[in-house]
Amino acid sequence: MKTMMCMLMLAASLLAGCGGGDSAESVFADMTANMKEMSAILTGVTDEASARAAVPRIEAVRVKMRDCARRARAVRRPDAATENRLNESVREMQREIMPTIAANQQRLMAQPSLMAILAPALDGMENDL
Repeated sequence: MKTMMCMLMLAASLLAGCGGGDSAESVFADMTANMKEMSAILTGVTDEASARAAVPRIEAVRVKMRDCARRARAVRRPDAATENRLNESVREMQREIMPTIAANQQRLMAQPSLMAILAPALDGMENDL
């Protein structure tokens, strides 16, 4: 799914970044928190009211995701040990968070009335990272 590819791209940029004062660990921790928050938001969408309530929350998380992407471009390349820890964290995120997001995306895509509400907030999310 597009969201998984975005996460992998951001993780790669964390590992290949150069310069800046932020750390790869802090950016990755924030990115992970954002993905957990997005997962929780999507999980909570069950009807029109919850979909409408989710829109501003999705938009707020997307702002934070774009900030993580900006910070990732400026982060220094981590040492080998840190890079290994981050690689393991990416794999853990793939196992724990991404399947839930993907399942929720599939569930919501099967409900056109809910997707009509959510689509504007989700549109272009793959470009946030």
